[in-house]
Amino acid sequence: MGKAASTRERILDAFESIVLELGERAATLAATAEAAGVSKGGLLYHFGSKAALVDGLAERLERFGQEEEERLSPMPDAVAVFLRESVAAEHPIDRTIVALLRLGQIEEHEAARDALLRLDEHYLAALEASLGDRDLALLVVRLSDGIYLRSALGGTGSLQSDSVERVIERLGELLRP
Repeated sequence: MGKAASTRERILDAFESIVLELGERAATLAATAEAAGVSKGGLLYHFGSKAALVDGLAERLERFGQEEEERLSPMPDAVAVFLRESVAAEHPIDRTIVALLRLGQIEEHEAARDALLRLDEHYLAALEASLGDRDLALLVVRLSDGIYLRSALGGTGSLQSDSVERVIERLGELLRP
């Protein structure tokens, strides 16, 4: 990764962290530049506006979605792998997803909402390749959403470690001819 690319990623990481920790309003250009350790001019060189920062996070998520589609599509056990990986595990992409979820709740950040919908399309394409059925793929993606949400809650109401395996086993039984 070149210096410009690493500076760009550091700026996106800073913006993402501010959105997650302090909220969208606190994620100003000045605060992002300071958190990234660059001048405001340096930030503006890479991202000309707050909307451009949101677009940058959306592009990051798009890259991840493409990688996931390519990785999962050829797997014969893509459904099981996908559901196991749906448990919130503080993977760097989890931060991007949550930041975009927060940004997407604000009307002017349509790019955040669009990025999350495109991620669903990548997952759907990968699971459809494995299952041969788009409706079943959609069911698995929505099941994954629930697993992610419950595991992200933590505490006593969180997902029990063996419950995902039970879901995978039962789903496998239902999908067998």
